[in-house]
Amino acid sequence: MKRIVLLSLAASLIMAYAFALGAAGGDVEKGKAVYEAQKCKMCHSIAGVGNKKSPLDGVAGKLSAEDIKKWIVDPKSMKKDTVMKAYKLSDADLDNLMAYMLSLK
Repeated sequence: MKRIVLLSLAASLIMAYAFALGAAGGDVEKGKAVYEAQKCKMCHSIAGVGNKKSPLDGVAGKLSAEDIKKWIVDPKSMKKDTVMKAYKLSDADLDNLMAYMLSLK
């Protein structure tokens, strides 16, 4: 029983560390600006603003940082029949957008 508790604690710490690393490279406010500049709200909504068919509220609690990034840069690898296009962003813009997405818990 003690071993299960320790393993659970270790897994939680590893996930928290990975989350921190994913958000550490970017700026949330700059990420919001990238979201706006790329017109993401044409297809997605956050806090009820934008296209309500594909809300991103809580996305960081549902998907890993790696999966969110894949959805942005290679959405067909996530869902073959998606209509979402692949975004070619600078490293800085992608880091900032990722920081913003990861802030949506």
